[in-house]
Amino acid sequence: MVIDLTPEAGFPLHLDTHALEVVIGGDILFERQPRLVNEMNPVLFEPDSLPAGLPFYWNFKLVHAGAADPLFQETRLTFGLVLLPPLKAGVEFVKTHGHYHSCMPGSQIAYPEVYTHYYGELYLLMQRRAQGIATELDDCVLYRMVPGQSILVPPGYAHILINPSRGPALMGGLYSLDAIHDYDPVRETAGGAYYLIEEAGREQFLPNRRYTRIPPFRLISDLSGTRFHPPDEGQLLWRSFIAEPQRYSFITNPVMAGRQFLPEDQRS
Repeated sequence: MVIDLTPEAGFPLHLDTHALEVVIGGDILFERQPRLVNEMNPVLFEPDSLPAGLPFYWNFKLVHAGAADPLFQETRLTFGLVLLPPLKAGVEFVKTHGHYHSCMPGSQIAYPEVYTHYYGELYLLMQRRAQGIATELDDCVLYRMVPGQSILVPPGYAHILINPSRGPALMGGLYSLDAIHDYDPVRETAGGAYYLIEEAGREQFLPNRRYTRIPPFRLISDLSGTRFHPPDEGQLLWRSFIAEPQRYSFITNPVMAGRQFLPEDQRS
């Protein structure tokens, strides 16, 4: 079945749920890049449970944004898609690898980003290190993403997407071209703070015992008044950025990010 997701995306976007193909219309171009099982084995609850060369999920990198291409280049922002199939590695539901972001030049503020959801069922697991120690966390947040809505991933939070369903899931994200994605801390701890597995037909979140400190995850549904609230709630992320790119300057500008995320006495 081919589903037209243009109303959710703001640009011509179709998903073939059977062939697991993403079709972009117009003069917008994304490059499809698979993340293979052998790349994921270090972060899986049951590694080596699937063939090593099997695609686990796909990233889509923006190559050309059509008429909006100069705007993306000027702001040093880009857009990506992630497609997660209906798949399990043993008892664990398919997920993304998870990573942290580097800090903006001249600051101690890591690059944030904004996620938006297009189709299917997705959990977003976010976790923050305590004093930069990979095995010690001071916050874990779980959010069940809603198609057509966005969420802000604040500085310092690793982020992992999980598809707990029998169908594909597709999301998009706006982030800095200059952000370095650091996968090592998540790889060194064999995954995020929690694994989502299926046991006796039910979802179960298991804590990852390789962490020495894991707070219980906070399940959030209402983003209002939280640091995860997106800049332009209720508006399509792609269109919102193109219409008012200054709303998203905090993604690349450390001064703007400091005003949004730091206590007043720590702002430059």
